[in-house]
Amino acid sequence: NCGACKAVCAGGLDLPHLIKQVHARIQDETGHPLQSLMLAKVLKNRKLFHRLLRTAYLAQQPVVDRSDQSKTGSGSGSGQPSDTGFLRHLPMIFSSDHNFRRLPAIARVPFRDRFAALNQPVDNPRFTIALFSGCVQDFVYPGHLEAAMRGFAQNRINVVFPMEQSCCGLPAVSMGETAAAREVALQNLDAMAVNGNNYDDVDYIVTLCASCASHLTHGVPKLVKDYAPEKAAAFAKKVVPFSVFMNDIVRIDPVPGPGRNTAFHSPCHLCRGMDVHQAPRDLIGKSGNRYVPTEEEETCCGFGGSFSTTFPAVSREILTRKLDDVMAADADLLVTECPGCVLQLQGGAAQQGRDITVCHIAELLFP
Repeated sequence: NCGACKAVCAGGLDLPHLIKQVHARIQDETGHPLQSLMLAKVLKNRKLFHRLLRTAYLAQQPVVDRSDQSKTGSGSGSGQPSDTGFLRHLPMIFSSDHNFRRLPAIARVPFRDRFAALNQPVDNPRFTIALFSGCVQDFVYPGHLEAAMRGFAQNRINVVFPMEQSCCGLPAVSMGETAAAREVALQNLDAMAVNGNNYDDVDYIVTLCASCASHLTHGVPKLVKDYAPEKAAAFAKKVVPFSVFMNDIVRIDPVPGPGRNTAFHSPCHLCRGMDVHQAPRDLIGKSGNRYVPTEEEETCCGFGGSFSTTFPAVSREILTRKLDDVMAADADLLVTECPGCVLQLQGGAAQQGRDITVCHIAELLFP
C-alpha cells in the first residue's frame, strides 16, 4: 500500500496494483478468509456499515479515556479539546503486540450529522465543491472536516455533502475483495453525482484523506472500467486533495502565527499516490508556523490499513523510527494529511509518551 516499490521500479510497473490482483486471484481460487468476507458484506451495505459505526460509539463507552483530548481530534493545532479521546485498552481479541499505540474512540456525533449546522450560505462563491469525507474522518475524526469547513467558509467556498457516500472502498481492495470494492465504487460514483449522472454541478471533489484521494483517482477507474468507464473518468478528474485545493487552487493568504517548529509527514498515498509534495509544506508556512524538514518525511508511518494489525511488530518499528526522526528535528508539531496516519502517529506518540502534538493540516490552518 505504500507504493514505494512502484516508485523505484526501473521498468515503471504498477507493482502495488499487480500484487493486489494476485492476492484477489488467490482468494478467488482457494477461498476468502472469514474476516475478508465479513468486511466485504459490511462495506457493500452503506446503511449497515454506518449503523455498526454508530453502535460502536455506544459499545466503546466503558473503555474510552477522554482525559487528554487536547492532542486528539479537532483542535490539535489550537490546544482546544475535542470529543474524540482514546480507548483505555484494546479488546481482548488483540494481543499485547498491538499495544504499541493508543487507538482513537468513535466520535459521539459523526460529521454527516454535523454538516447541516456547519454549512454556511455563501454569496458569490468562488468555487462549489463536493466534500468526500471517507469513513474514518466521518466517524472518528470529524474535527478534521469541521476545521476544513471553517476554511471553506472563510474563503467563500460553497460546499455540498452527498449523504449517500460511504467508504472509498480501498480497504476492500487491500483485503482482496474486488467485487465488493467495485460495488462500493459504483455506489460512490452515483452518490457524488449531485444532480444526475455527471459532475458538472461542482468544480471539484475535495477530500481530506490522501488514501481516499489516490483510490478515487486511480483505483476506482480501474475497478469499473467494464461498467462505467466514462463516468469514472469524469469523476476522477474532479478529485483533488485538500492541500492542493487550498494552496494551488484557492491560494489562501498567509497569516501571522506562533511560529512553532512544524514537521510534515507525507502520507504514502499523497506523495507517491498523487505525486503531491510541495502544497502541504507551503501551507505550513502560510499557517504562521515554521516548516522543519525531516529525513523520514516521505517514508511510510507503518499504518497501511490492515498492515499494522497483521504485522504489528514491523509497524511498531517503522512508527518508532518516524517519531525519532521528528524529535531529532526539534519539531513541536507533526502535521499530516491522512486520518490513518493521524491514527498511527498520534496514538504512537501518546503511547510512547512523546512530547509531540499530531494534527491534520486542516486543523493547523483553521483551528
